[in-house]
Amino acid sequence: MEERTRLLKEEPQPIAWLVITSGRRAGRICRLSNVVNIGRDAAQNDLVLDDEAVSAQHARIRLEGRQYVLYDLASTNGTFVNGRRVYRWPLMDGDEITVGMTSLVFKAL
Repeated sequence: MEERTRLLKEEPQPIAWLVITSGRRAGRICRLSNVVNIGRDAAQNDLVLDDEAVSAQHARIRLEGRQYVLYDLASTNGTFVNGRRVYRWPLMDGDEITVGMTSLVFKAL
């Protein structure tokens, strides 16, 4: 019988978080998991923003390999990174994300 290869040690997941720098929840920190949904609707999102300019389901951040990637979910007012409108964006430490009237900073180790 053929023996299967076993993984002896898993590579640790990257550690990253969002810091809300403006808006009603300024100062809040959200640690990122494999997928984080961002929007106004508490029933559909992991990070809920009290901002009328944010869509019910506005954006998603997903871990792909060792890189977090931001996706706009066809939001009405768009998703911006460092002042530029984006639809898909590989995030880097220090990137400023703007959704509606709320700004967040992506931090990664």
